Amino acid sequence: MPQEFLRDVLRTGDSAARARRRLSIVPISIAAHVLAVTGVMISPLFAEVELPLVSSPMKPQFMRTVAPPSPPPPRGASEPPPTRPAAPIEASSGITPERTEAPTNPVEGAIPLGVGVSSGEPGLVNIGVTPPPPLPPPPPQPRLVRVGQGVREPKKTVHVAPEYPELARRAGIEGVVILEAVIDVSGRVDQVKVLTSVPMLNDAAIRAVKQWRYTPTELNGVPVPVLMTITVRFSIVR
Repeated sequence: MPQEFLRDVLRTGDSAARARRRLSIVPISIAAHVLAVTGVMISPLFAEVELPLVSSPMKPQFMRTVAPPSPPPPRGASEPPPTRPAAPIEASSGITPERTEAPTNPVEGAIPLGVGVSSGEPGLVNIGVTPPPPLPPPPPQPRLVRVGQGVREPKKTVHVAPEYPELARRAGIEGVVILEAVIDVSGRVDQVKVLTSVPMLNDAAIRAVKQWRYTPTELNGVPVPVLMTITVRFSIVR
C-alpha cells in the first residue's frame, strides 16, 4: 500500500513538471516561428539583383553635317557676266579643219547650211524660213453712180404689175408713188426708199418693184450699181 501511494505521488509530480516544461517551451516556440517568418520575408530584400543583358549590340550611328545654303544676293545687285573661255590665238598645226558636205538629196523647201539672215554679231547666222508674201488687197467696191451722170438708165427686162389694194380700190384712192432704188451690178433691185408717199399704196408699190429686173450697167467697161428713181402709178379702171 505505501509503495502504490508513493508511485501515484511520483506520477503526479512528473505530469506537473512536464506541464510546466511544456508551458515554458511555448513562448520560445512562438518566438522562433516569428523569427523564421521575419527572416523569410526580409531575405529577398538583401538578395543581389542582376540586370538582364541586352542581346543585340547597338550599332554606332554617324551624323552628317550639311552646310547651310549661301544667302541670295541683295536686290539691285547686278550679277557678274559669265566669262567666256578665251579662244586660242594660234591654231595648232596638227589639227585639220572639219569638212562639211552638202546632202545629195536636199529636202524641198529646206535652207542649206550656212545660208540665213545675219543676227548682227560676227560668226552668228539665224537660219529660218522665209515668210510668205502678204495677201493681195481686196478689190475695191464698185462706186455707186446715179443715172444721168454720164450713165444711161438701165433697160427693164422683167416687169411685175403692182396689185391694187382692195381697201384702197373701194375707197377710190389713186395716186403716184415715187421710189428711189439701187440696181446692183447684176440688175436686181437691192434697196428701195419712198420719196413720194401714198399711205395705202406704198407697200404694194415696193413689193412690185423688188421683183423687177434690169440689164447690168457698165461704166468704162466695169459693172457698177446704179441709183435711179422709179415711178409707180395707181389708177382705178372704170
